[in-house]
Amino acid sequence: MLAVVATSASFAQNPDALKAVLKAEKRSEANNIMKEQAATMSGEERAKAYNHLVGMSIEDNSKEQAKAITAKTPEDKDNRTTKQYKAAYDAVKNAQLCNEADNEPNEKGQVKPQFKKKNASRVQAMRNDLVNGGLWAYNKKDFANAEKWFGMYAESHSNDLFSDTKEVTEEKNFGQVAYYAALAAFMNKSYKKADKYANYAIESGDAEVKADAIKIQLNSYQARKDSGEIDGEYLIKKVKQVYKAHPDNDLVFGKYIGVLTDNGKKEEADKVLSKRLQENPNDVMANAYVAQNAQEAGEYDKAIDSYSKVLIAQPDFTAVKYNLATCYRNKALDLKNNNQPYKELLQKAKAIFQEVQTADPDEQNFKTKYILSTIDEL
Repeated sequence: MLAVVATSASFAQNPDALKAVLKAEKRSEANNIMKEQAATMSGEERAKAYNHLVGMSIEDNSKEQAKAITAKTPEDKDNRTTKQYKAAYDAVKNAQLCNEADNEPNEKGQVKPQFKKKNASRVQAMRNDLVNGGLWAYNKKDFANAEKWFGMYAESHSNDLFSDTKEVTEEKNFGQVAYYAALAAFMNKSYKKADKYANYAIESGDAEVKADAIKIQLNSYQARKDSGEIDGEYLIKKVKQVYKAHPDNDLVFGKYIGVLTDNGKKEEADKVLSKRLQENPNDVMANAYVAQNAQEAGEYDKAIDSYSKVLIAQPDFTAVKYNLATCYRNKALDLKNNNQPYKELLQKAKAIFQEVQTADPDEQNFKTKYILSTIDEL
């Protein structure tokens, strides 16, 4: 019974609704008719209606652009410019809806698309307008519209409408626009879409945006956790997926260890660290985490050893120098309290603290002046 109903519905016809769309004088009127009546129309009728809306959207885009150029006030210019980009969005969206309806089988089970080539050609310029609109909105901190317009550009890249259009499928700037779509979505707190668009940017192969797109993914997962949308277990799962995909990315590795540790998975974090150090004993991030954990546990010899390995690879890693000096100082104090020789370690600490002070003389990141003023008194 359900199958019969579904079949009947798929070949429903509403010629009056199609006529109403074709007669509509304004795009908003035609859009409202489609919102209300699209489900009652056949695929052929919807294709014709959406195709008509594509034309209306392109025409409105051109009109609003001209009005924006001749606008006499900043407010009117902003209003016209917003309408221009909204019309570009509608043109691309309606072209895709047209193509979807155009590829539905008719009552004879035949698929006879009519509009794909024409619409793919005439909305290409509208996709460029989506990029311009996204940048315009982002610079105005209108992240909702920036997400919407950049996002439509990113989504339409792989839409079947453009499957035969090399200018779209092979466009060189796709990764960068997808990255900006992800960034706008993140700023608009649309974290799932930020993740999605960031993945588009990563998969585009654009090396210039890959690292930043990965960072957006990680920040999106953390924001969802902080808002209560996901729990710690799900956060670990998502970050682990990113780590498996990008094991050589230090930021990802650090985030993975961090979320494991923060969510009570210290043993698992230790296993990941051990495995990484087995593969590369001088790995900077792994040694930094081992050292940090050892320092927090008061295991200063282990911390000193691991921090020293980090500095062999990155001699100017000031934060590690500060932590190494702190470990030497704390170990010296422990020795002093146990009436054991400690002056040599204290001098090592002093020398390294002096290096940190030279690198950060205004104490923007590390408070060394007071420590150095008291270290000789110990």
